[in-house]
Amino acid sequence: MPIQYWKALKNADRGIEVLRCTAETPQWAAMSAAYLGFARLPFPYILQLRRGEKIQLEELTDLKTFWQIFLRRVYQVRTSDEVILDLGANIGLFSLYAARTAPQARIFSFEPFPSTFRRLSETIQNHNLGERVTCLNYAATGSDGIRIMPDVEVPSQRRALASTQSEKSGPQVLGKTLEAILDENQLARVDLLKIDIEGSEYEVLLSTSPAVLKRIRRIALEYHGDSAPYSKQQLFDHLTQAGFAALRDACDDLGYGVAELVLSS
Repeated sequence: MPIQYWKALKNADRGIEVLRCTAETPQWAAMSAAYLGFARLPFPYILQLRRGEKIQLEELTDLKTFWQIFLRRVYQVRTSDEVILDLGANIGLFSLYAARTAPQARIFSFEPFPSTFRRLSETIQNHNLGERVTCLNYAATGSDGIRIMPDVEVPSQRRALASTQSEKSGPQVLGKTLEAILDENQLARVDLLKIDIEGSEYEVLLSTSPAVLKRIRRIALEYHGDSAPYSKQQLFDHLTQAGFAALRDACDDLGYGVAELVLSS
């Protein structure tokens, strides 16, 4: 490979991720080059993993999502996890990774946008995970009710709920509180809550009482900077009051980050 390719690997500190990529797929060279910006994949692209999974990537953001979950491993799943909630499941890549990593886990995958939910369902069906993974076509929200998801030209991973003041049109989706989600699925305890819901993490978690949050052992949280009228500090203070402590918190200059929090009391 060109010397500038390996130089970029070193500068980007991606060497270990590329090594993981070689272990995951025989297509590692094409995948790595596309992720690092040295080549393009012909989308749609079928990614064949060495363990037998086949994943259809429709766009570059699908590749980036795969890389973040399977190779960078931004969300820590334990083999002992028995109940996992995937809020913002998108096309099901985290659910697939979690099912592989925690082979005894029941997984509840939530995705509100209609076309993305279809892809999520296909991912689960294509990998014969229907008995372990329950796909639910609604959003986690701060209060129960109908919300709008603007139908704009953005990658599926960036779709977000409209604010109540928004005049944008789009599909109506059902929203439910975290407490309602736990109750209707009869979940007295959740080992891992993974949450990536494009800014709605503030209203969802801040509206959830400490008593309900204590039913969750760990939270793998993607947060999107301060999101008026909320702030990251307000969110973390709320989780601290519920008994959570941050094991790690990686944040960039724009306030975007991923944190892992564990219930300590």
